Amino acid sequence: MSIKTFCLLISIIYCFEATGQENKRYVIPEILIGSIVPNYLKSPSFGVKIGLAVTYYKSAEAQTATNQYYKYPLLGVQAGFYNLGNTKVYGHEINLMPVLGLRMKKGMFQWGIGASYFTKTYRENEKNQSIGSHFNWAFQWMYYRSYDVFMKRNLRLGVGYRHSSNGHVQLPNYGLNSAVFSIAITAKELKTSRNVARKIDSNPNNRTLFIKARSGIGFHEFGNTTSPVGGEKKLVFSQSFGVGIIFNEHFRWYAGFGTRHYQHFADSINKSIELQNLNVHPNNHFFLMGVEYLIYHVGISIEGGINISKPFYYHFSERFENTESVKYTLKKLFPSRMGLKLYLINTAKNPRHNFYVATHINANFGQADFSEASLGYVLNL
Repeated sequence: MSIKTFCLLISIIYCFEATGQENKRYVIPEILIGSIVPNYLKSPSFGVKIGLAVTYYKSAEAQTATNQYYKYPLLGVQAGFYNLGNTKVYGHEINLMPVLGLRMKKGMFQWGIGASYFTKTYRENEKNQSIGSHFNWAFQWMYYRSYDVFMKRNLRLGVGYRHSSNGHVQLPNYGLNSAVFSIAITAKELKTSRNVARKIDSNPNNRTLFIKARSGIGFHEFGNTTSPVGGEKKLVFSQSFGVGIIFNEHFRWYAGFGTRHYQHFADSINKSIELQNLNVHPNNHFFLMGVEYLIYHVGISIEGGINISKPFYYHFSERFENTESVKYTLKKLFPSRMGLKLYLINTAKNPRHNFYVATHINANFGQADFSEASLGYVLNL
């Protein structure tokens, strides 16, 4: 990218940035420059990753415990378009994701999860083993700092990490990681808020017990990260139950138990007399522990756990991976999942009963296992 092009983009951003002072709404375009971070040997060469993203923010101004605790966060939606540095292999990336901006003493941390579309996949170029499908999950973690440079606006600089993966739905699926640097022009009052300095009335007894239950359906291909390509997609049925504590009306900690039934595992066992004689079953039983951050109708959940029983995983790894490595042991023992929940009733109202729909990506110690949609219920005691 030439200096003239860069200056032109900065000029466009300066003119395009808009704000609605009375409603605390902001539209912030930003330029992102960075690089793909290779995650497998013999990955294709690439150049500079460059893109343009536009984020619509709305400042949460309601006087609630959640807003005060998070120092009146910014809720928004971001759309972006990126040249990945090697268009012959990777093409371009387009993504759309909800984002949450948490104001800090200095700067702002932004977290986002949504969807991305890639114009090229392994099907178009076999050198691209990172992306096996056009549609993928998209994640971002960004840190921003604003500086007083202009009379009426600020210069905002950011640094962060972005990731896209289809959750083992279509192979190959190494996923695409990138480190990025951001530059934007923002409104003065986006740097701080008149409400940021307010302190929440801390109450150590502000805790509520709750129970939760969910049922989900996921799907994936049968194989390791890269093969076999073009395999059949089959279902994973899951259920879990947990109990926990809500702290300060917005943060949940919980623990419980769950089970999964893998159709791919069941079909493989039905075709193998040896596995049937070993009484290997296709189910996964596990202990889980998780946290969830509540923002109005949205919940951001992260779970980990320990597998109590997953007997087929040894035979899966024996066929597709390596059963002698430390990595295999970690993946066999520790499941994880991360995703978004959308609640029927605003969680800030502390309803006794609430229902949600959710999407999650499930993993074996960080390696994608399957993507899942689920229905859940929460009862505050």
